[in-house]
Amino acid sequence: MRKLVCFFLLLGLMGCGDQQPHLKTIALNREGNKQLQAQAFQASQDKYVEALRYDPYRPEIHSNLGLSFEGNQQAEKAQQSYAEAGRLAEHLQDRQMMFVARFNEAQLLGKAKKTDEAIALYQKALEIVPDSKETKTNIELLIQQQGGGKGQDQKDQQQQGGQGNQQQQNKDQKDNKDNKDQDQKNQDQEKDGKDKKDKQYQSSPKYKPRQFEGKELSEGDVKKILGEIKQQESKIRADYNRKEVKEQPRDKDW
Repeated sequence: MRKLVCFFLLLGLMGCGDQQPHLKTIALNREGNKQLQAQAFQASQDKYVEALRYDPYRPEIHSNLGLSFEGNQQAEKAQQSYAEAGRLAEHLQDRQMMFVARFNEAQLLGKAKKTDEAIALYQKALEIVPDSKETKTNIELLIQQQGGGKGQDQKDQQQQGGQGNQQQQNKDQKDNKDNKDQDQKNQDQEKDGKDKKDKQYQSSPKYKPRQFEGKELSEGDVKKILGEIKQQESKIRADYNRKEVKEQPRDKDW
């Protein structure tokens, strides 16, 4: 992926109309520029901050201070310095300084993925320098990155959705397998219990069939048993007849 074009410009000091920079400011700004070129970012910050004590409204110093903040990985402070430089330059109608401040702030916003804000600032920079190739290139890169980012987000969402569906399918399959295994286990346990119970029933001496040990009856024994049965039947019939006579209603005596 192509990176945004940077447009770092160390600014010297010059008079703006009747306003002339303080001699201390000129010297400190020059020393700060040397430190910044040597990538001694903290030392350059100290020089620029001291210079602002003498000339707090110089947009060039605020812009240079923003460069030192950015080099020291202090993006938020760098953006504030660029924005302040742009406001002061606009107040002084310093068009060159306005372009530099807007461009630097826009490229910083682009690095922070604040695409819409960056493009808006680049467009404002083009109002000052319409033929700036660096500005047009960065706008095009941001638009491409913005479109690619949306496409990637959609692709990531689809992949996540597919992975989620696959995980759910795997979980359902595992649950079904576990249920089948449990059912089979229950059936095996039930069968084992039944077999064990039948085995215990068959092996129990309480329910073991006993052999018939009957004795052969003689003819006299048979006659005796039949006689007793006949006597019992006669007695039962006589009892029934007496009961029937007793309950029979009597005729009226008139």
